[in-house]
Amino acid sequence: MTVFTFAFAALLTGMALWPYAPPLETLTVESATVEVKHPGPMAREAVFRTASGAQVSCSRGHKSGGCPIEHLVRMEARQVQLTVWHDGARVLQIADKERVIHPYDDIYSGRAFVLVMAAIVALVGLGQIAIHIGWANEYDKEGKLIQRE
Repeated sequence: MTVFTFAFAALLTGMALWPYAPPLETLTVESATVEVKHPGPMAREAVFRTASGAQVSCSRGHKSGGCPIEHLVRMEARQVQLTVWHDGARVLQIADKERVIHPYDDIYSGRAFVLVMAAIVALVGLGQIAIHIGWANEYDKEGKLIQRE
């Protein structure tokens, strides 16, 4: 069981540290219009038609860091021209004429949480090792000390 605990901690650490988005400098920057698919409280995706005719999307709860769908619904209603940074499929940053609406750094916002979870899982694994080698005491359901030999 301890091996699986450390393997899970390693997997979580890898997920937090692996760069799953291309660097901002390598992204294509284009003006675009937005269309929110199925606008409403359950909307999860916005599709952008860029000046070059490409269609790229931004999803809530995906690797994009959580697209601001509610804000984009208002932008769609006003037919606002936006600037998007994309990799050909995913939109990784969105800006209007005044400010950045969806910053590129949001992609990495969940990394700290995943690293903390990996640390907690690793500590559980260390606790399991401490019990197995006798550095920590283990008790049964009645509260009696279990003696390991």
